[in-house]
Amino acid sequence: MIELLLIPLAFIMEMIDSSLGMMYGTLLSPLLIGLGFDPLLVIPSILVSQALGGLVGTFSHHKFKNADFNGLTKHTKVTLAIVLPGLIAAFAGVFLAVRIPRDFLRLYVGILVILMGVLCLTKFQFRFKWWKIYLIGVISSFNKAFSGGGFGPITSAGKILGGLDPRASIATTTYAEFPICLTSFLLYVSLSRIPNVYFPLYLSIGAILGGLAGPYLCSKFKIGLLRKIVGLLAILSGMWILFRFVI
Repeated sequence: MIELLLIPLAFIMEMIDSSLGMMYGTLLSPLLIGLGFDPLLVIPSILVSQALGGLVGTFSHHKFKNADFNGLTKHTKVTLAIVLPGLIAAFAGVFLAVRIPRDFLRLYVGILVILMGVLCLTKFQFRFKWWKIYLIGVISSFNKAFSGGGFGPITSAGKILGGLDPRASIATTTYAEFPICLTSFLLYVSLSRIPNVYFPLYLSIGAILGGLAGPYLCSKFKIGLLRKIVGLLAILSGMWILFRFVI
């Protein structure tokens, strides 16, 4: 059964995602669609599995001290600043996803992600402002709900550029993925049913296991190196999105 391969695929992608703040939906979504699976099966399945992986990953990030989520800390507030406006954007993303083509959004997301990755590889950094974090939440959540990817590269790179510690940036991205992805999934389910329950189940098993392992790896990276890795992955992610647009 080809669907059994979903478990190791989701494990690898979520381990990368929860250790570096991106790549789960951005890579897994086009890969599964390219294998012939229905996009309206793939996207909600990715959303629910990443929600569960993000929930487990959040506890792991806190355990390995990549971020402090014990109460209303700065890291919790950063997460809320991404999530609260992002939930509204997720409604818009799902509403449009079932009605219009996605090619032009992919072009926009690809260019934006590459730009943020390039800036991460430099010493560029803007002054921390809460409204900028809100804006990152709106853009990234809309992208996630609309296309299944683009959330991690924008939020992780954006918060690093905003002066947040790279480990905390990745951890708060993992935390934010839980409510954003879960809400988007529930919206999909309310608009159309998922034809294969085993598909999201296998992805969820792999994502949960990856969410346990990824934060440990994140805790072992040096801060300067971590910023460069996030920047490089953002550029590769954006190039992959643009490649999909061309073909």
